[in-house]
Amino acid sequence: MNAGYLTIQEVVNTLDSLYKIRILNQEVQREFIQLTEYYLSIQDSRLSLMLKYLIEEKKEYFIEGYRSILMLLSYYDLKNENSYHMMMLGMCVCLSHDYEIRSNRENGKRKSDIALKSKTKYPSFVIEFKYSKEEDNLERLAEAAIEQIKKKQYDEGLIGKVVYIGLAHHGKDVVIKWVEKD
Repeated sequence: MNAGYLTIQEVVNTLDSLYKIRILNQEVQREFIQLTEYYLSIQDSRLSLMLKYLIEEKKEYFIEGYRSILMLLSYYDLKNENSYHMMMLGMCVCLSHDYEIRSNRENGKRKSDIALKSKTKYPSFVIEFKYSKEEDNLERLAEAAIEQIKKKQYDEGLIGKVVYIGLAHHGKDVVIKWVEKD
């Protein structure tokens, strides 16, 4: 990667060389989206559309887009909860202009998988992943993901509208629960 695409927003820890970085501008952000689409072999701007549907709260279109992206990946790459978490986190990086992206960071009583804290008019999102070796309990797992978000208060510090998303996976199968905060 060439210098100038990212900038240091904050020095977190100089001893461990930890920095909070941000994408410089929307033009560079668009390039990151295209690069991510290329490496995930996603054509026709599916990633851009899926993320657009997410932030515009077009639930059914988001779900359809997420499922279509799962179909592009190898079943062997989707082997545990972390596989899905990292895939989605990589895709969410494209939202850094409008969101502060938190992954496995202390929020509420524990660490949430992904929290997208809105910097703009869009809603914030808390996304919790579940994985099962059995395909018959995905509905229950998606519900459990939503309950975990609520019970552990993963939405702490998020203001305005917040949407909870529970994603339960088995291979390329997924059940998605989408709940607006009460």
